[in-house]
Amino acid sequence: MLERLQRRFMVITMSFLALVLFGTLFVTYTASSENLDRFVDSSLNRVLNTTTPTRPYIGVSTAPDEDETIYGQRAVVWVDVDADTGEVELNDSAAIIGPRALQQVIDAASGDATEGTIEDYGVIWRKGPIPSGERIAMVSTVATSHVRLQQVVTSIGVAILVLAIASLFVWKLSEMIVEPVRLMWEAQSRFTSDASHELKTPLSVIRANTRILEEHLGSIPDDDHRWILSTDDEAKRMQVLVNDLLELSKADEAGLVSDAVFRRDLLDFSALVEEACLEFEVMAFEHGRAFAEDLTPHLWVRSDHDALNRVVRILLDNAVKYAEKGSTINVVLKVEGRATATFSVNNRAEPLTQEDVDHIFDRFYRSDSSRSRSTGGFGLGLAIAKTTMLALDGDITCASSAEEGTTFTLTLPLDREQS
Repeated sequence: MLERLQRRFMVITMSFLALVLFGTLFVTYTASSENLDRFVDSSLNRVLNTTTPTRPYIGVSTAPDEDETIYGQRAVVWVDVDADTGEVELNDSAAIIGPRALQQVIDAASGDATEGTIEDYGVIWRKGPIPSGERIAMVSTVATSHVRLQQVVTSIGVAILVLAIASLFVWKLSEMIVEPVRLMWEAQSRFTSDASHELKTPLSVIRANTRILEEHLGSIPDDDHRWILSTDDEAKRMQVLVNDLLELSKADEAGLVSDAVFRRDLLDFSALVEEACLEFEVMAFEHGRAFAEDLTPHLWVRSDHDALNRVVRILLDNAVKYAEKGSTINVVLKVEGRATATFSVNNRAEPLTQEDVDHIFDRFYRSDSSRSRSTGGFGLGLAIAKTTMLALDGDITCASSAEEGTTFTLTLPLDREQS
């Protein structure tokens, strides 16, 4: 469970860092891209503006017109089209444009459009009036496209490197954060286990003594019988609590070092559920409830037989206890997706409140209505089930509504080799 907490911290932190990093890179790329576009626009406008020199300035920080800054310092090819004769005159700038590309630009500019792009040749053009007719300015987008591509590649490379370094740092940080929790958890689990073991002996003695007294009730005054029987009942309850605490302690320990506590044997989950259902079907009938099963056969999982069997029986036992008389308990075992076994138990009863659903797996939690003390137990069964399933790489969830009833759903990864 602590490993899940550590992984969750890692995922949340790295997701936030990735969001900030890529957001920053996106803003940087957008600003740079806008500067490149402005660079191209200024270069084209410089040529179309007949009041400024058509060639770029060298050796000055700004062009004569303050609006045309150094962004306009780029070689541009242009042609002048005479309005009277239609004659086309190509400029003698240092840049050269091929005849096919030039012809496509002239054809495109012959219409009403004042600017456009020739994708095949990577050319942006813009036209404007001059005293003798029209001028068409052209600039290549190959360099700017290459700059954009290089920026994207460099940004991704930098982002990957930064995230890799950050992931190592965050992982070490998560270990430091989780370590005190781990120590506290181990201490709590050890205390629960030790205390439970210490309580087992005196409880066994108490129960043995009360059984002896029960065997000799005839020699004890009738008024004192109830005290002996009450003592035995409470000792039984205490013994159940001690056993539950031991199971919970074992599940807690498995959450820290699962392989050392729970086995990972190849199990037929379907056979395990079917066997448990046979037992609880009889119990449900005795309590006036019906039992409906829909079990997919031969679902194989890697798990601990005793631990998984205990969890399945906890869910079935709860369903039988709290279902309304005359209602049907629905048990379903199926495959979810490609690699997950889903076991659900649904019963009809007074629906749980949202607060109950949020805390149903908390230790010693009991709602006043559906989980009253009259049913017995101490509110540890579902806590044991939840902790056990987390240690077995599975999970349990709860949903409850007046329309659908209360459903507990157990999920467990299928064995890859058998599925």
